[in-house]
Amino acid sequence: MPVPILIALISFGLIAGLIYLLGLTKKWGILLPFAGMMLFSSMALPLTWNDRLNPTVWLPLQSTRSSLFFASGIAATLVVLFQINRMRGKHISVSAYILFFIGLYGALLRFVHGDAADGAFSVVFTLFTLTPLLLAAAIVIDEFQDLRLIFRSIALVNIAWVGMVFVQIAVNPKFVMQGNEYRFVGLLSNPQHSGVLMAFLCVIVLWLLLNDQRKYKIIFIGLLSINGLLLLWTGSRTGLGMAVIGTSAVLYSRAGRAILLLPLVGILGYISLKIMVDVVGIDLGFERMASTENTRTDAWLMLIETAKESPLFGVGMGEMDRSENSWLYGYASYGIGMLILLLLMTFVSMVEIAKSIKYRFTMPHEYRPYLDVLIGIMLMYYAGAVLEGYMISRVSVTICVFMVASVANINIRKLAVQNHDYAYDENLYEEYSHQDSSNKYDDYDHSDR
Repeated sequence: MPVPILIALISFGLIAGLIYLLGLTKKWGILLPFAGMMLFSSMALPLTWNDRLNPTVWLPLQSTRSSLFFASGIAATLVVLFQINRMRGKHISVSAYILFFIGLYGALLRFVHGDAADGAFSVVFTLFTLTPLLLAAAIVIDEFQDLRLIFRSIALVNIAWVGMVFVQIAVNPKFVMQGNEYRFVGLLSNPQHSGVLMAFLCVIVLWLLLNDQRKYKIIFIGLLSINGLLLLWTGSRTGLGMAVIGTSAVLYSRAGRAILLLPLVGILGYISLKIMVDVVGIDLGFERMASTENTRTDAWLMLIETAKESPLFGVGMGEMDRSENSWLYGYASYGIGMLILLLLMTFVSMVEIAKSIKYRFTMPHEYRPYLDVLIGIMLMYYAGAVLEGYMISRVSVTICVFMVASVANINIRKLAVQNHDYAYDENLYEEYSHQDSSNKYDDYDHSDR
């Protein structure tokens, strides 16, 4: 790693450490280690399609991303211990609990597929990473606007990740691409995984653009343009489909205003495209997005055949060559118990999503965008899981995003119910206070209850 970059990383680490110490007792304190978990899970060992290792600028970080993710989880757990009192009156979604047990179940089965040391470490790893992810959103959210804090932390991760990608492009652009189609992988090693990441980032930044303070809009416009470009560069139809689902959810209640912003985003995206092609000289190969080639059926059949080899406990993730469906991948890797947990989580999540969709039409208009984006993120998660096997991964952006979205969803809905009931009672009180107290009291006590 070049010396200037190493010095910058050390300086950044010292600043981050100081901020972390200051935030141990603050509501936003959990978001710094959470951002670390997001960033390090957005990296992977930079392998080519034939398993050759690329000597990237960020190889020291990419090769230790699991350890860095674990360290961030430990730091987040410490914040949880300092702020456990903030959990009073908060709720954790059932789907998030099930995802926690999915991770724990997979860790326990490593005793079967590996050795005792591997199993023990996996259990510890799971407890120190999934526990803070399970509680993070509940700790932060005391009111609707607190969702912005979580999304801003993700936007900062987005900025850092894009900045690291641009550094690599400046040094050697071929290491951010893979295959003969030159598909974008960024700091990951698979264009599909990069597509999933960019889909989530596009939707979250779009929501911030529409709902956060005006002073940040220029940042979000630029970031959204870059995210959209990188998403197209991945050539991931899965990522593009997920982005369409999330964008539709975000724009559902305020499409009119969004239409005025989208042309500007498109113009900036086109300018970025021209710079990448004309100045850097990279062929982005966007035509793959329009391909109708079936790249999943054979993989699904292979996963089913693998699952038949050991239906009770699976063959273990180390024996898997394909992972193009989360439910089949879980079944093949960890057996029927994992499949049942995954199906149960899916069913429970659909119920939670349905409740939020039903309730959003009864809540005040200013609160609806908060539920809309969370519904969209959860739907994106399951749509992508049909084509990618990330639901059982222990180091993944999707774990971070789904955990905070599902827990935020139930707490935002709880706040909406409280605020709606409060407003309803206030209206009754105003009506009561302007009329005869004795007669109106009888009406209020019986008819309006």
